[in-house]
Amino acid sequence: MQRLLEMLGTLAVLYAVYALSFKKWDYTSEEKRLERRAVLKAKGMSNTFYFIHARTLFVLNTLSGGLFVFYWLYRHWQAVLYGFKRTDGKALPGGPLLRAAGGFFTFFQLNAIICRTCEYMHHKAPLAPWAWGTLWLGGLAGAVACPDWTGRIIGYLLFCGAPAALQNRLNALPKGTLPAAPKRAEILAAAAALLAALALAALGRAV
Repeated sequence: MQRLLEMLGTLAVLYAVYALSFKKWDYTSEEKRLERRAVLKAKGMSNTFYFIHARTLFVLNTLSGGLFVFYWLYRHWQAVLYGFKRTDGKALPGGPLLRAAGGFFTFFQLNAIICRTCEYMHHKAPLAPWAWGTLWLGGLAGAVACPDWTGRIIGYLLFCGAPAALQNRLNALPKGTLPAAPKRAEILAAAAALLAALALAALGRAV
């Protein structure tokens, strides 16, 4: 529990530094705005994403042992790889399945693409990729390694909640509201993820 609190405290300090420095860049002049837009285009954005109600994502992720997030990553990369564009015209390497399997690494890149797209469309961007990524992976570490159940529960909620918070910011892009009821494919994916989580837990006890 103490380690988890120390990690959260460090993250808060780092975000404060970010908020007081890089986040407050001067975009008052037209020249600076055009320069920033050129940077965003060069790094790349996407005009397609996977949309799901943030609360639904959190519930399905929580009920599936946190493994629904890999289906969520797969659907996102399936959409992003289709709609990704950058100045040099180069596509992102790898397919959606490979990127979902490597989700502990590609989560940061997905977060960065969402941030750039939100900024370009004049919407409030999510926290920086390192912030959500640290919360997400730190939550997993806490859920696994904390010696007490309080720390494990907090870590698990962070692990399940970070993708939902990122999705909530993304959901501000399209007009209208998303239905809270999960789709059939999402329910089936959550059920399969739960079975996989139970199998992993049983394997862990047997070993």
